[in-house]
Amino acid sequence: MSVEPSPLVVTRRERWTELRLARPPRNVLDRPMLEALSAALDRLADGDAPLLLLCAEGKHFSTGYSIGEIPEEIFHRDPAVRASHPFEQVMARLVHYPSPVVAAVQGDAWGGAVELLTCTDLRVAATRVRLGVPPVRLGLVYSHTGLRRLLRGFGSPLVREMLLTGEAIGADRAAHAGFFCRVVPEADLAAAAAALLEQVARGGPQALRGTRRILTLLEEAEVLPDPVIDEIAELRHASWSSDEFRLARDAFIEGRPSPFGGG
Repeated sequence: MSVEPSPLVVTRRERWTELRLARPPRNVLDRPMLEALSAALDRLADGDAPLLLLCAEGKHFSTGYSIGEIPEEIFHRDPAVRASHPFEQVMARLVHYPSPVVAAVQGDAWGGAVELLTCTDLRVAATRVRLGVPPVRLGLVYSHTGLRRLLRGFGSPLVREMLLTGEAIGADRAAHAGFFCRVVPEADLAAAAAALLEQVARGGPQALRGTRRILTLLEEAEVLPDPVIDEIAELRHASWSSDEFRLARDAFIEGRPSPFGGG
């Protein structure tokens, strides 16, 4: 019986460890990919927690979830159910990983893949990269935790434009907002990411970990009241259960125009 190759390739380098999404061309964030990421992050965090380089192979960095397989769990009313899904577990593990994480983005990122990138510390992109978070075009409401991370990464005006229009933005615009710290030709991406990691590696490991931890604590300290969390959960679950989502999902899968009008 043939064994499916791992969707994630983990390579130990001299100064850092590389986590490479290896299911091109789309590198979908399905359960096998998320479980592989979660297991790798746990294993590395429990060991010597090296610096990390998150990267991907193929045309896309990742197209996020498969539209036909968006799970109810991440839209569930119960926060414990939402937190138990592999996607939320990967986000938490990345956010709370002890050492800095650098991302090298060679291709487009969509939906949950953009949120995945917000959980890294420093991001380098190829010139042609685009980023898009289009849940409204599917009739869906994005999570407040994901929106908070997007707000930190891009700033409120650009996030509102990205989310409310569903339109993708280019790497240069994302860099202007501070999301990417370097934008380079694709041929130079690996070298630019390595140079950035070498700069980070000049810091003391304990100081790097302490600084990352404090930054995370400051960013994660904001707490919404329970009634607000409940309202958000209801809005999200209602969107997942709606005819809007069903019609938009089916139209996307079948290559038909959006049921909401336009292209």
